[in-house]
Amino acid sequence: MIAVIMAAGKGSRLGDYTTNLPKSLLPLNNKGRTLLDYNLDILDQLNVDKILIVTGFNSKLIENHTAKNPKVKIVYNPFWNHCNVLGSLYMALDKIDDDFLFLHADTLAEIDIWQMLMQAKEDMVLPFERKKCGDEEMKVVLDENNMLLDITKEVNPEKSQGEFLGIAKFSKNTVPYFKEKAENFFKEGNLNLYMESAVQSAIANKDIKISVLDILDNKFVEVDFEEDYQKAKKLFGA
Repeated sequence: MIAVIMAAGKGSRLGDYTTNLPKSLLPLNNKGRTLLDYNLDILDQLNVDKILIVTGFNSKLIENHTAKNPKVKIVYNPFWNHCNVLGSLYMALDKIDDDFLFLHADTLAEIDIWQMLMQAKEDMVLPFERKKCGDEEMKVVLDENNMLLDITKEVNPEKSQGEFLGIAKFSKNTVPYFKEKAENFFKEGNLNLYMESAVQSAIANKDIKISVLDILDNKFVEVDFEEDYQKAKKLFGA
């Protein structure tokens, strides 16, 4: 199993916290443990064989921080400021030769969620939290059989069943699909796309098995704003 961590962005919505520091290196406690360290510890518990970290903004700080971890391989995205997550994932695809976990460095989820994810067998497994969403969340829309119909920020919040966590598990069979879909988007000039755009296109592809995973009452937080950061320290700072 491989893990691919998205850590290229600047995290500008956190203001002074990330003026020079990649968001992934924000400390969770006064012992210096960072958001990235939390996720690396989780992946170690899951016995992941290789960890690809896609970097961009101030990459050298992440490179130095992880230099002693033998599982970590840095994949630098030189176009990090001109593309979105799908572009960063594309940079890592040629280095993926196994089933892989996908995660944002700024999303923290407790180990129970990851263990449920590891047990799932479909080609694409997408955890979500049942909740009332607003306009900003990456929303999931399910049919009466809990099959995925839509995964996008643009859908009417009233039609969604909850928020996609930003972590997922994909089979190695999806790597050629992601590569082809990303290249097609880029050729059309669509550089500012999320990974979920490729998943959205896969919904109609009957050769790709997609499932969603309800995280129930398990804890997670995506760190976008200062209030999220404070919540992350409270939930996962021990």
